Amino acid sequence: MKQLLILIITFSILSSCNRKKSENTQSELKVGTETKLKKNDTTVVYWQTDFDTISNSQEIMIGNSKHQLEIKSYSLNDSSIVNINGNNKEIYHNYNFEIILKRQKDTILKSELHKENFKDSLNNEFYKRCILLGVEYDGIRSNRLFFKGGLFVPDTDWGFENEFAIFYQSEKKNQLDSWNYKEIE
Repeated sequence: MKQLLILIITFSILSSCNRKKSENTQSELKVGTETKLKKNDTTVVYWQTDFDTISNSQEIMIGNSKHQLEIKSYSLNDSSIVNINGNNKEIYHNYNFEIILKRQKDTILKSELHKENFKDSLNNEFYKRCILLGVEYDGIRSNRLFFKGGLFVPDTDWGFENEFAIFYQSEKKNQLDSWNYKEIE
C-alpha cells in the first residue's frame, strides 16, 4: 500500500511539472512569434525565374529577295528592378530581344535590344521601374526595319508603346532610332 501511495505521489509531481513546462514553452513561442512578426514587416515578392527563350520567325521580302527575320526574347534573370511600395518590395528581371535578319545562310543583321536603348526618351522614374516586354515587326523602308515596342512596369497598368527602326545596311548599320512614345491607357 505504501508503494502504491509513493507511486501515485511521484506520478502527480511529474505530471504537474510537465504542465508548467508546456505552459512556459507556449508563452515563449508567443513571445518569439510576436518578435519575428514585428521584425519582418516588409513583404518581398520575387518574380519567378524565366528560362524560356521565345522566338518568332517570319519571311519578309526586301526588293525581290526573300529574307528570314527572327525576333528572340529572353529574361536576364538579373533581379535588377526593385520597386518599393510601402511595406511591399517587388523584385523583377529585365528582358532582352535579339533581332536577326538572314538571307539564305548569310546574316545581314544581328542586333540586341535592351531597355537601355530607350533610356533617353523615358522619364527617369518610369525607366528605373520598367522592363522591355514587347517587340513586333512593323515593316521595311529606306534601309531600315521598323518595329513597335512596349515598355511596362510589372504588376501595374503603367506602360508606354513606341516605334523604332534599325538600319540593316549602309554605314548606319545597327543604328537605332525611336519615336512616338505614347502612354498606354
